[in-house]
Amino acid sequence: MPEPLRNLPQDEAHVRSRRRQIFLATCRVLARKSFHEASVKELALEAGIAAGSIYVYLHSKDEILVLIAESMVNELVDMLPAIRARNLDDPRNELLEVMHAILDVIDRYRDAFNVLHHEGRYLERNPRYREAMGEAARPYVQGVIEVLERGRDAGVLQFGDARAAAHVIHMLCAGWATGSGSLKGIDKESYWREVASMIEGRFFAPDKPAVASTAAK
Repeated sequence: MPEPLRNLPQDEAHVRSRRRQIFLATCRVLARKSFHEASVKELALEAGIAAGSIYVYLHSKDEILVLIAESMVNELVDMLPAIRARNLDDPRNELLEVMHAILDVIDRYRDAFNVLHHEGRYLERNPRYREAMGEAARPYVQGVIEVLERGRDAGVLQFGDARAAAHVIHMLCAGWATGSGSLKGIDKESYWREVASMIEGRFFAPDKPAVASTAAK
């Protein structure tokens, strides 16, 4: 996991474990109240860490947003090699599986993702945090771009600009959390089927038959 805002103490594994612990506690707190209502002390208590000790792992409350981004991205990136291995001959199905994995991670931490989506825009106005947020997101964006480019090289995916396409893909997945108010009564898999249909219609090359995605089942 990138550590862009401070130097790691000696026991890096311990720090990573603690930051994971803080991330999960933050997700639980953000399911109950807004980011601004939550205090660092409350997050520390939820994580089972002494209030003063949390600053060993985070420099400020704002850095919690970077931690959310890093943690969610790392969880997704850890899935990518297995998805790639299952779809060596079919970048189209690989793209669908990657997107389904993105949707699953967003769904798992839906409240925290919404906080990140809203508050992160303001945090990125600070150059220090803008760099950190960019570093946190880079493995995620690059992972999607690599799938798109493999598909284009194989002649089965079509798009203009890879970065723009990756952004569109992210926004389609993000809509499951950011559009939760208008999606009341709609389950995740129903939403996913609509997204998958849009991806097949837009990105799948027309001269290749679409394949049934195991992720869409």
